[in-house]
Amino acid sequence: MISSSNKDIIPEQETMSVTGHADINSTIPFSFTSLMADKVSQRVIAPYVKVLRQIELEAPPKKEEFGYYLHKKPIALLQKLSVYISDMIDLISILHETANVLKVVTHSSGVTLYMIDSESEEIILHSRNAEHPHHGSRWKIETGRTLAAHVAFKKENVMVDDIIGDQRFPEGIGWRRTNVKAIMCVPVVTPEEECIAVIELFKEMEEEPYKKTDLQIVAATTGWMGAAIHQNHQRVALQKQQELNDYLLGLSKHYLADHLVVDKIISEIMTFAKETIGAERGSFFIIDQESDELVADLFDDDDENMNELEHHRKKIKIRFSKERGIAGLVARTGQTVNIKDAYKDERFNKEVDIQTGFITRSILCMPIIGRDGILGVVQLVNKKNAAFFTDLDENMFKTFCVYCALAVHYSNLQGKMKKISLQNEIQSDMLKVNIFPCSHDMTRLLNSPFPEEIPPDFETFHWYPLGYEDQMCSLSMYMLVDICGDWLPDVKQTCEFVLKMKKCYRSISYHNFAHAFCVTHCMYNILKRNMEVFTPLERKALIIACFGHDVDHGGFTNNFLRLTNHCLYQLYPESSLENHHFRTTMFILSSCNLFISLPKKEFNELQQEIHDAIIATDLVFYFQTRGKFSKILDSKEFDWTSASHRLLLKSIMMTTSDMSGQAKPFPVAKKICDGLYKEFYHQGDIEKNMGLCPLAMMDRDKQESIPDDQVQFLSVVCLPCFEILHSLLPNTEDILSLCLELKEAWKEIIMLREKKICKPDESSI
Repeated sequence: MISSSNKDIIPEQETMSVTGHADINSTIPFSFTSLMADKVSQRVIAPYVKVLRQIELEAPPKKEEFGYYLHKKPIALLQKLSVYISDMIDLISILHETANVLKVVTHSSGVTLYMIDSESEEIILHSRNAEHPHHGSRWKIETGRTLAAHVAFKKENVMVDDIIGDQRFPEGIGWRRTNVKAIMCVPVVTPEEECIAVIELFKEMEEEPYKKTDLQIVAATTGWMGAAIHQNHQRVALQKQQELNDYLLGLSKHYLADHLVVDKIISEIMTFAKETIGAERGSFFIIDQESDELVADLFDDDDENMNELEHHRKKIKIRFSKERGIAGLVARTGQTVNIKDAYKDERFNKEVDIQTGFITRSILCMPIIGRDGILGVVQLVNKKNAAFFTDLDENMFKTFCVYCALAVHYSNLQGKMKKISLQNEIQSDMLKVNIFPCSHDMTRLLNSPFPEEIPPDFETFHWYPLGYEDQMCSLSMYMLVDICGDWLPDVKQTCEFVLKMKKCYRSISYHNFAHAFCVTHCMYNILKRNMEVFTPLERKALIIACFGHDVDHGGFTNNFLRLTNHCLYQLYPESSLENHHFRTTMFILSSCNLFISLPKKEFNELQQEIHDAIIATDLVFYFQTRGKFSKILDSKEFDWTSASHRLLLKSIMMTTSDMSGQAKPFPVAKKICDGLYKEFYHQGDIEKNMGLCPLAMMDRDKQESIPDDQVQFLSVVCLPCFEILHSLLPNTEDILSLCLELKEAWKEIIMLREKKICKPDESSI
């Protein structure tokens, strides 16, 4: 049966010169847009096309944009201070150079540079001459002592005419120099109010004190210095972050393109993290979800002299409780821990260092967080060339953690996929066993694979297997052999194919093996009349596709699968049922080895032909085909040598065969129609129980509309299709004639009902 898909119904431009309205002889061109404007047409087409009956999902929140915290600066000042926005290697040296420039500009006797140690909250005197007696001297950042400490604490400019007489600074400049009098002390502060350094300019006793203009020059310069230094820090951090991202992205592409060995990729990530951030050791811990323990992969040091055995031993997995250690704390809380002095932190367990002889100074430990919670923990130990890990280190380490989380998540997915793949393989083997025909059916068909006598009128389109139900398998064998000829390997495998196909059709009222047989019979008759038109491969693909076009159909439409988010819809969002029928058909073919002798290239071509043919039974696809055919037929440019034109014709042949139940005598067509409506009403009842309003053709409370719906369906769907086929293959005229006769029969029932002469037979549904 033709089913719906989830594409839009049909392109807006579709028009056809082939008539297809209630008046089959009308000269008005077919237009799908005008057709859908007709409520009656909408009702009869609705079960087969996409109908939206669900609320719209909320749009996902937009990602936050990065903000810019620095305003644009005058170009002239940028040029003067360009040194501060370059790749600074030695900030202290550059600050010294700027301080000396300010010394000259303000006519100062001397200048002192103090750097801020935020960890110890002290200022440190820095002299270009390391042998300076006060080089490295420290003062606590506070008020009531030295002038520089006061400025660092307050983060404000101070200008003093006489430092000796100023009671605010009892310790003066902090070091003995008797001839100093006037002092101007200015902090270098970033836009985020972080004090980086303090510049202290001074004049001797006999010199004039500083003027306000001097302070303005120095304050403006140090202000831009702070802004430029901040911008440079941000830029360098972004540059490092970009380099890090590029590395990790390249690493991910390399491993995700192949089978991932999670230990290897994490080892490389940790090695790069240690080198980039500058740590002595790195460790990675995965949380075992079953035991709730930490499993450690150790990457202890960078000893190049390590032999393979030692290297292997350092990666031995060790298990321990989440209740122990810094890593356990992070695993429990999910919070980052940055310990700047391990031996002063009560959370650190010194026993490990005592046992190993290793001295731990600083620790940076972060959780690896996935969609389902904490996946693991990563830890760096001992910052190289520094006392502790900085905020910048912490931010960069977060990126490593993200990629570690991706690696772990991908590894878990791989494990699940492998497990599912193995389960599918087992279930596939089990399915092959269970779909194998029972021995009695197989023996009976092998003993009489072909009918002793072909039924009268078998090669006509009006024939129906009424009274021949028990012979459908042998008649199927006859049609297969007649169309495929020498392509079939042997009788046994062909019998196996037919019986397996029959077994895989469900016992439902319409989409059953009898329907598949009738569709195949129609295609058989089309092909028999046009054997020279189609290649052997095309003929074989079409006859096989008809057998399998509705295999394992559950009696529900594509629209219902989408509405209920069925697994088939999730697997195949477009033409869900048709894709499933194709896959099932190929599964049965492979289990029978029906075309095992075909070369691979030829088999692939056959498979593609079968796929295209089965997908064509999606009614949405049929409307698209009609839209393409309209231009070709109007221009009379159909080319029998064109692969695309032949594909359109074969699609119309599949649709015609699928709807061949509408080209039968009325009693047969009525029987087929009742079976279809039985499935429709079953789906409608389920939709009502779900709180939905079913489509009119699926509402059993509207059975009186069946004759009207059938007339409309024949007019807007079936007849246009049969007309197209007849225009290209005139020897199929009987299909069109039978459909017209059926339409008149339904119209007569409507007329009798309206005149109340007699009532139609009670529905058997």
